Amino acid sequence: MNRRSLLTALIIASSIPAGGALAAPAPITSALALPLTDVAMTTTPLESASEGALAFAQPPPRRHGTVFEAVRYRPRRYHEPPPPPPHSAPKKVDGFSQLHAGFLDPDGDGRGPGFVGGFRGGVAASEHLVFGGMVDWRHKAEQQSELVSETTGPGGEPIVVRREFSRSSSDLVPVMGFLQLSAGSVPFSPYFGGAAGYEVLWLRAEDFTTATEFDGTYGGFGWQVWAGASLPLGGSARLVGEVFANQAEVSRDVTDDISGETLRETINVDGTGMRFGLAWGF
Repeated sequence: MNRRSLLTALIIASSIPAGGALAAPAPITSALALPLTDVAMTTTPLESASEGALAFAQPPPRRHGTVFEAVRYRPRRYHEPPPPPPHSAPKKVDGFSQLHAGFLDPDGDGRGPGFVGGFRGGVAASEHLVFGGMVDWRHKAEQQSELVSETTGPGGEPIVVRREFSRSSSDLVPVMGFLQLSAGSVPFSPYFGGAAGYEVLWLRAEDFTTATEFDGTYGGFGWQVWAGASLPLGGSARLVGEVFANQAEVSRDVTDDISGETLRETINVDGTGMRFGLAWGF
């Protein structure tokens, strides 16, 4: 046996304990392993199960304020509910409409009032100002006749016989742009308005005694002013009533049958009247 072999035998002999069994090699500790003191805090000693089987270690009961090195706790973050939406503002009214009916009484004797109906619509620039377009229709019809006889028919129904001499109709249609100012959303809101545009007048007449007819169309610039008040019904609907004045002079060119000269016929349609109806926004 050489010197190297003898030295190896002595080292092995010195590592053998008195019992004769070889000692188990020392465990190698990883650099990432937890310190033994921390492991001892978080675990309990292993207990032997029946027949020598090992059971898993049970963690100790959690104590208030105990902090474990390998476990971290943090409170759950609940998202706070969004704040309630602010009180919704009333819907802005962008449009305006009005339907109305009434009468227009032209200036002058013997002309008499006629029925008026119309529509007004536009845009609400603000709570107090609306503008847009309007159209009216004024109609009047007349006839001349005389009573010929009046008898009683079957069932007691009266039978009237008349001789008709003439009949005529007048239709005036103003088409205008308007501007209207009001006090706003108050229970009883006064308003004022004005309009300007073009007016057309149709006249038609028949004379049965002379077998003649008349049919003419006249046109010209005109304007209106009015003042009224509105009463709310609910939502954006309102009852309206107004007095108004119409100012216009309509005309047409005609040719004289005798001289052949071109003449200008004019008709004054100035008058005052009243209109009642329903207005609403949208």
